[in-house]
Amino acid sequence: MIFSKLLTKFIIIFFLFGLLGFTPSPKYITKSDKYHIVKKGDTLYYIGKKYGLSVESLKRINNLTSDKILVGQKIYIVEKKTSQQYYVTQREIPECSYHLVQKGETLYRISKMYNLSLVELMEFNQLTSYTIKAGEKIWLKSMPIKTVISKTIIKPEIIDKKPKPLVKPKYHIVKKGENLYRIASQYNLSIYELKQYNNLTSNKIFIGQKLSLESTKAYSEKYIKTKTEITQKDISKYNLIWPCKGNITSPFGMRDGKPHKGIDIACPLGTPINAVLDGEVAYTGWQRGYGNVIILKHDYDLMTVYAHNNENFVVKGDNVTKGEKIGSIGQTGNTTGFHLHFEVRLDGRAMDPEKFLP
Repeated sequence: MIFSKLLTKFIIIFFLFGLLGFTPSPKYITKSDKYHIVKKGDTLYYIGKKYGLSVESLKRINNLTSDKILVGQKIYIVEKKTSQQYYVTQREIPECSYHLVQKGETLYRISKMYNLSLVELMEFNQLTSYTIKAGEKIWLKSMPIKTVISKTIIKPEIIDKKPKPLVKPKYHIVKKGENLYRIASQYNLSIYELKQYNNLTSNKIFIGQKLSLESTKAYSEKYIKTKTEITQKDISKYNLIWPCKGNITSPFGMRDGKPHKGIDIACPLGTPINAVLDGEVAYTGWQRGYGNVIILKHDYDLMTVYAHNNENFVVKGDNVTKGEKIGSIGQTGNTTGFHLHFEVRLDGRAMDPEKFLP
């Protein structure tokens, strides 16, 4: 009789624990209606290969600490979409045309402030990384070089006098908030020239650094003749593959009077998008006009952009390998059909992707 009462109490307690969510089956934070039910013989490697995901990605998505899985277990194959909310007041671009970065601000937050896309900010500032620091100037529009020069040589009190010819100094001392793009524009140089003059291997500079503004003896005559061109030999070192299989419906160049900074590759909905090189995910998310977009950064100051995606399979900070599936073809953003908008950017400048593809 006592045993029967104890058994009854145990059953009731177990049932109540089940109602409260304390069950032997694992619970997952990631919410998605896209998952795989583990069958006998399944492994994370097999499941990842089936859906174009790495084992590490599956472990992260499902909050797994080991490769062990159970028959009947749900393995989610889509990352939980956690939209980061920024409650900022949109504002007009100031007369100075730049934003001075405050402590804690990110490039994404700044893009929301001024209703700009991250890709636009990347181009205006010739960025190869999304890391910014407090006190840095982030330019909010592409400034004509003439405007910069006129401010330095024409003063209001002598506006009627003939201005003295501008004499370019031999070097420039880096000031707080300056970057290579702004310094190069100020002296009518390209970033590539400035890096060559100073033997720089990246765009990083520091306050007080002395930058040479003219060629040295080590600056070859060969470079001066070809500085605006990228030779096939230069391109061959990247060894890109195609991001997807399809036909180019819109090439790089002018389109409807506006620059088209990539190529459009038409593919059926859901076609896998592959990383064209080994790299790191610099950004993944929604961008105005681009829809779902993925931006990868690679060696040699190269970045690639994949836009209008139906789904993104990677998140910021992921390391991807050449040929890895990172997303699928869609029709998000400003587009009229299923295709991939693919861009190649060198030192932040949009280049013709077809020159880099085999």
